[in-house]
Amino acid sequence: MAGEALRPAPRGRWEKILPRSLGLLVFLATSTSSLLHENFGFWGLTTMSFGAFGLGAFLLARLAAPQRKERLAHDAERGIIECAIRYPDSHPGSIRHRWLPGFAQVTRGTVRFQPDLVGDGDPAGTIRPFFEVILKGPVEPPAKRPAEVKRGWHIVVLETDEGLHLAAGETGLQLLEDRLGSPMDEK
Repeated sequence: MAGEALRPAPRGRWEKILPRSLGLLVFLATSTSSLLHENFGFWGLTTMSFGAFGLGAFLLARLAAPQRKERLAHDAERGIIECAIRYPDSHPGSIRHRWLPGFAQVTRGTVRFQPDLVGDGDPAGTIRPFFEVILKGPVEPPAKRPAEVKRGWHIVVLETDEGLHLAAGETGLQLLEDRLGSPMDEK
């Protein structure tokens, strides 16, 4: 079906501002510190710059957190989760072996995945359906967390015709368990 897309809830105002403002925070911290260079010296200004940047980023993240939590809960009610997938049986180093971030719609036995190639919360590209999906259980995370797998996400194995690893947050994993069944249900 042409033009079909998963429609996750739109990001809140602070969620949109946070990634766009980090560069501005660096600029403001650096330019302000250059004005005070003679009074505090290099190390004092470096400390002040990092402190100002860290405080600004922390405050923006605190403002965005409730909006993100509400958005993810609303999407979970509709069966949509933010996640990343990869094909573990593919050739190491290939594109299919890398993590692909996006959104998935989970229904009984089916997962429909659409990539979020830009990272702005508006998925684009072809929806990839996976049928007769069985939740197999958790996987040990890699030693170095890939950039596409967000902090706090866990990785599970989904049995499909191709084999699939899916990384998602707690809400997403709970939705997978609710709709695909617990790995303990098979035994």
